[in-house]
Amino acid sequence: MKVLVCPDKFKGSLTAQEVCEAIDRGLKRYDPSLETRLLPLADGGEGSLDILESALSTDRIVLTVKDPLFRPVDAYYLREGSRVFIEMALASGLQILKESERNPVNTTTYGTGEMIRHALDNGAEEIYLLIGGSATNDGGIGVAEALGYQFETNTGIEFQSVGGSLADIVAIDQTNRHHRIDKVRFTVLSDVKNVLLGAEGAAHVYGSQKGADDKAIAQLDTGLGNLASLLNNGNEKEEGSGAAGGLGYGAMSFLGAKVQSGIDAILEIVNFDEVSKEMDLVITGEGKLDNQSLEGKVITGVIKASQKNYIPIGIICGFVEEEVRGLLQEQVFDVRSLLTEDMTLAYALEHAGELTEGKSFDLLRNFKTQKP
Repeated sequence: MKVLVCPDKFKGSLTAQEVCEAIDRGLKRYDPSLETRLLPLADGGEGSLDILESALSTDRIVLTVKDPLFRPVDAYYLREGSRVFIEMALASGLQILKESERNPVNTTTYGTGEMIRHALDNGAEEIYLLIGGSATNDGGIGVAEALGYQFETNTGIEFQSVGGSLADIVAIDQTNRHHRIDKVRFTVLSDVKNVLLGAEGAAHVYGSQKGADDKAIAQLDTGLGNLASLLNNGNEKEEGSGAAGGLGYGAMSFLGAKVQSGIDAILEIVNFDEVSKEMDLVITGEGKLDNQSLEGKVITGVIKASQKNYIPIGIICGFVEEEVRGLLQEQVFDVRSLLTEDMTLAYALEHAGELTEGKSFDLLRNFKTQKP
């Protein structure tokens, strides 16, 4: 029997690779004769670069760029021939900042732009931008400024490409933009479908997670509206334009990027269809299985891809919302949660590895019992 183990990370406890290994231990404990293939996955958010690096033959390109507050930070991107993968969280991510430093009025995507510029200068022909985990809400003006776009204001103050400057922009000069932008194919990988503006937009939905209060959220949304009015291209209405504080919109507008489901793209890049078609069982999972999981996360992508080949699917997650468990009943044969009613979250996080191992043992036993 062949089993493909392909979960996302359990955020706050286990990396995707650690989840794979824990599931594998549980499966082998039940049946040592199993053949398993471990394929850790991600949906385009933070950690996706690690997944791609383990699955592909890439070179790691290390450089020093600006962090969200314009301080130097060491970052890297991956290169495979003329194809490049850039994870914005490494330069412009929330995890770089202390909690007291988080405020998207003051943060920039400039460092992400510096990585893009370096890749362009070194002949990249295809660039994938993985845009989860941002500390920013600048609509991509930081990226654009790093690539030669100039933003004009009437304030008399030297321009800084941060979220708080968006409302001050009165004109955009692209005379000196990087000469290779139009020669490169840009693809944004994201699991976020929000538009740019309004109640379902970048600032209102994600601003508070990045340290913005109500006043700052209103300021940021107004600023993004100003940017959209100046560019006047309609991209603000496109699905995914609100991703990463509007970097989705900025990438569409300044780079001509296409936005693609992160998990769909990663499944394609790691050749999931080919890997999975000989399998008897697929086991996937993520930290929390909720309604968001059904909107472009790893589990949704794996279910969709596995169903094409009629492969049974089992799910192991840190926590499962019962409503979602019910919605998945007809698509998967079993859903297991580490966190149970008689357990604290702290305990589940601390013992995630052994709990995952135990749940995979139970899941395989259930599968073999059900199997005719």
